[in-house]
Amino acid sequence: MPDPSELLTFLNEIENDITADVQPNAGNPADFRELAFSRMLADELDAAGVLESPVVCHCEHGKSTAAFKVSGYGVPDEDSRLDLFLTIYNAGPHSEVPTLNASEIDTSFNKLERFLGRALDGLHEELEPALPERYMAERIQQLQGKFDRVNFFLFTNSRLAVRREKQRKAEIQGVPAAYEVWDIERFRRLRESGAGYEALTVDLRTQPDGGLPCVRLDAGDEGYRTCVAIFPGSLLRDLYDEHGSRLLELNVRSYLQAKGKINMGILDTLRNDPADFMAYNNGITVVAEKIVFGQLKDGTRGILELQGMQIVNGGQTTASIHRAAKEFEADLSKVYVQGKIVTVDPTRFNEVVPLISRYANSQNKVTDTDLQANHRFHVGLDLVAKREWTPDQTSKWFYERARGSYQTARNREGTTEGLKKKFDREFPSHQRFSKEDLAKFVNCWRGLPYVVNRGGQKNFTEFMTFIKKELGELPENWMPTSEEFKQYIGKAILFRDVQRIVKAQESITAYRINVTNYTVSLLADKTARRIDLDAIWKRQAISPALANTASLWSPVIFKALLDYSQSQTVHIDNILKSQATWEHMLSLDLQINHASEKELRQSSATTASVLRDAATSGNGQELSTRDHNNVARCLEVDAANWLAGVNWARQSGKFSDLTMNVAATLAGYAAQGWTRMPSPKQAKHGAAIIEAARSAGILTR
Repeated sequence: MPDPSELLTFLNEIENDITADVQPNAGNPADFRELAFSRMLADELDAAGVLESPVVCHCEHGKSTAAFKVSGYGVPDEDSRLDLFLTIYNAGPHSEVPTLNASEIDTSFNKLERFLGRALDGLHEELEPALPERYMAERIQQLQGKFDRVNFFLFTNSRLAVRREKQRKAEIQGVPAAYEVWDIERFRRLRESGAGYEALTVDLRTQPDGGLPCVRLDAGDEGYRTCVAIFPGSLLRDLYDEHGSRLLELNVRSYLQAKGKINMGILDTLRNDPADFMAYNNGITVVAEKIVFGQLKDGTRGILELQGMQIVNGGQTTASIHRAAKEFEADLSKVYVQGKIVTVDPTRFNEVVPLISRYANSQNKVTDTDLQANHRFHVGLDLVAKREWTPDQTSKWFYERARGSYQTARNREGTTEGLKKKFDREFPSHQRFSKEDLAKFVNCWRGLPYVVNRGGQKNFTEFMTFIKKELGELPENWMPTSEEFKQYIGKAILFRDVQRIVKAQESITAYRINVTNYTVSLLADKTARRIDLDAIWKRQAISPALANTASLWSPVIFKALLDYSQSQTVHIDNILKSQATWEHMLSLDLQINHASEKELRQSSATTASVLRDAATSGNGQELSTRDHNNVARCLEVDAANWLAGVNWARQSGKFSDLTMNVAATLAGYAAQGWTRMPSPKQAKHGAAIIEAARSAGILTR
């Protein structure tokens, strides 16, 4: 149990974050404190793999035994489960940590259960159109019969007076149910551990042998020990059924593919030759903070409990076993999997586990790029953030590359009240951003709102893939330049200012964060990423003209998303995550106003000269925004991608000889480092091929 004073300090720090979150100058004037807390914790659990793409949505009706309440939901893309969460929030500031008793927990879970029942019975038909709770209830009814378990979560900024777990109904609405409470103490452990996962404790005493037989290898005192065991297939199925992708260490989880891509060879063996599975399979590697050994039913010693368990190799195997049983009714009675279990000292967990994951993986290789917080990119960005002052020399941006590092730094530096205030002035909380935030800012700028909408894990994986391709193998002492760092912060400010604008729009009644993602992406794309990020850095805000553009566009974008969802007869949740939706949104006639156009940067001084020359030739008319954008689109594609685009265009046969000849010329310009610039006429042909190649997936954004 943590020091009560430390827990109280953490609670009030969370209160301060919520205060900043709901203040108009922080960007969320339409939100209430309970929703802000719900969103904060849901985002943390999304990053930790407990939830996937959670949607915060408050719905509360009825009285007494008919009362129901929900604070949000989640529907994982690659899983057949439904997550529902409810928040109990006590407003601060606090002089002591509030407590939550057992009856309040039961009452809350009862309300969640009643909401599920009402939603499945058609609650959405009773709710007003365009309200977020209607979309939520409708989505849940559409899933009826498609999810095979439901997870109920209780979020609270109180501390549990009594721990009660797994003492409720085994089933609800005919499907298995699980119940979890995330109180302020558990939230603090997750936030301040810096871990990229939420530690799981697995009780093996219910196994037929009373535990798991194993061979212990006690040699080794370098922070870890190893033992070997045989895992029944049914055990792995049950573990994955209960915990889902949380069972998999985050590096491995990133490589867990969608159902259509799961290794079909594994599935075929499970379905047709289950007894041969162990002979064919490479097995799994498990890490744990602690193994509890004890006596099994036959008198031998074995594993009774795994504390802090994560699978770091064998994610495909585990997920495939679960799928084979659930979807194909495979007989797992003859399926066994060999497993290496490594215990790691908790003080070295974050250091050792990524290395075990890296070296253990053979079926799905995990590269240096996937070591996440300790990857050279994040370390380098962190170092630059600590030295770069804002233009007025009053503060810095804090890059929270490891969860909880902001609070850790604040506690370390702020040993007195005066020092804490000094830290807060130097690193104000609204200038803190995590690596998951950075992935969101960058991928929206790249034009990938549908990926961002798929949730923190998938979006971060895409971001790291992009970084690896864009930057290659980074040297040990790599750091971004000051200019590159300022570009990242410019994207952060652009995103957050647009988010503030979107949340202030009364006509946008739901999915505000998703509308923000699409608005930022469309602003970037419609300007060919000519928005002046350096100017945003210097101002530490977007310009009034750009803010006005975002204010005009965002309600149009919201309506267009709803209309497209209705036209495709697909629920808005799925529409928001679809690449086809992005292609549709690109067709919207969204115009940059004249004031914003004047602020857009030229691609280079040479380009500006070319455009001026073109403007004074022919009819002498000023070039359009499209002309400027076309040139910029051509210049942002490197020589290798130009060659790939030209080869694809030639094979497709979709373009005229003139367009192909121009594209070949531009590929040559790119190979020469753009010492010669495309004319507006050339750029028009080049941009057509670039956009077509991107839509076909030949070029990334």
